[in-house]
Amino acid sequence: MTKPAFYMAMFLICIGAFAQDSGYYKAIQKGAATQIAPKQFKQMEQDALKNYSRPETYDALATAFANTTERVWGAVYGEAFCNLSSDPERSKQIGALAFELYAKSLSTKGGGNLSVNLTENAEASGKQPPFESQFEIAFLMGAVPLGADSSPLSIKKLANIRKNQLSRWKQKNLPETALIRRQQAILAAGYFDAYNYWLFQGARPDEFGEWMKEHQAEFQAWKDWQDKNKFTVERPDFQRLYFLKQ
Repeated sequence: MTKPAFYMAMFLICIGAFAQDSGYYKAIQKGAATQIAPKQFKQMEQDALKNYSRPETYDALATAFANTTERVWGAVYGEAFCNLSSDPERSKQIGALAFELYAKSLSTKGGGNLSVNLTENAEASGKQPPFESQFEIAFLMGAVPLGADSSPLSIKKLANIRKNQLSRWKQKNLPETALIRRQQAILAAGYFDAYNYWLFQGARPDEFGEWMKEHQAEFQAWKDWQDKNKFTVERPDFQRLYFLKQ
């Protein structure tokens, strides 16, 4: 099934209440070497809903979803953790995890056709298309200008893709979360490149080091802005957690 056909099928199938049955957790872990029992996975998400403002919540979610078909959640929750955490070493590890999820999702086929696979089991609540699918499409459109050159992925390339993705998100008036609002604020402040190098430095330390040689002042300005503008999650508006609340 082609991606467009898949999105339409998922939209038609998923209208209604968010499904919390074991079928979802089994489906997203197909082929995974190590699997989490559906009951345990569901309990982890329910616990996360109660503790949505704490960084360790997103560490656990990112790590769990990274081993599923839903790479989108591993990347989103991983980035949320890095913004909330006060542990720089763990942030580097989770940032590297998020980077690798993006890298694994990108591929080029014959003729240089670009493909992105961040979700295979998207779910929706109400009459809105699945957040996962919208995120994936926006990411794909953000990568289109790079074409076949998107692989191998670098921090610089990923920063450009994400900048394009964020622009499309705003143009299409897609659902916002605390993390997307954070990204928009960083972009408006002029620190989006520095932010991405900070976020993904653990994945490409050599590239980060080379960038730092010429951008130390820019990186310090970003860090100063970050210190003055702490990231907080005031309500569970990250889509999976929000759906669980319905």
